[in-house]
Amino acid sequence: MNTVSAVLPNYNYGKYLSSRIDEILSQTYPISELIILDDASTDNSVEIIRQKIAEVKKLHPNLVIKTIFNKSNSNNVFSQWQKGIALATSDYIWIAEADDVASKHFLEFVMRPASSHKDLVLSYSNSKYITEHNKLSKKDSLRKMKDFFRKRHISRNYIIDGKDELNKNLAIYNTIPNVSATVFKNQPSLAKFLDEAKVYKLSGDWFFYIKVAETGKIAYCSKTLNSHRLHSTSVTTSTSLKQRYREMEHIHNFVKNQSFITTSTKSRMAKLEASLKKHWEC
Repeated sequence: MNTVSAVLPNYNYGKYLSSRIDEILSQTYPISELIILDDASTDNSVEIIRQKIAEVKKLHPNLVIKTIFNKSNSNNVFSQWQKGIALATSDYIWIAEADDVASKHFLEFVMRPASSHKDLVLSYSNSKYITEHNKLSKKDSLRKMKDFFRKRHISRNYIIDGKDELNKNLAIYNTIPNVSATVFKNQPSLAKFLDEAKVYKLSGDWFFYIKVAETGKIAYCSKTLNSHRLHSTSVTTSTSLKQRYREMEHIHNFVKNQSFITTSTKSRMAKLEASLKKHWEC
């Protein structure tokens, strides 16, 4: 069975930490190690982490637990991902952000394709949005929102070569809900991919998924097994929309230079750019 390292990055999400760790440890597909990172939180996160680890060690004495407590804030989420990945020794990595929520069956389903596809480099599930108070934020899951061209590509499970996935969807726009909904293969190139992703303020995760997808197969599970939390302080402004558009253009230009990208894919990129440029008034 392929092993999984759960990397838990945290910054000021103390109120969610205890339940999040319980979710991770309650997975029906067990993790082999838990890596907790705190990015110099100003709330009581560090105290909660230390207390929780003491409890976990009693209940799971054989579980490997690693921690990093930053003395100063890194101000870069990808730096935290890199630290966690550097410590991970398992076959696959799950970056389980501290404020998100997972079904206990999340790993069971997203890891299933890895048993028969040795070249699987990324697997993810459908997600929904929740509020700070665990209420459903959207009536539907992310299926409709991520199906811009109405191809119904995420209405059912699939396993596909990563380069084919890029041509169908992922090179055009980010179809992956958020990092907590994914597991990806532990490979040396991940650190380099994240270094390159740091160029982007808003779309670095999308760039990271693109780079990973180029290296193997991708699997998708249509079950809604992840909940991505939206916070009232996360306000989308016209400035951030323009920044996101500029980053999308930059990523499109990068991907267009890849030899496997088809003329049809480039055409769909242009269509999306034209639509969003008008909508976001860039």
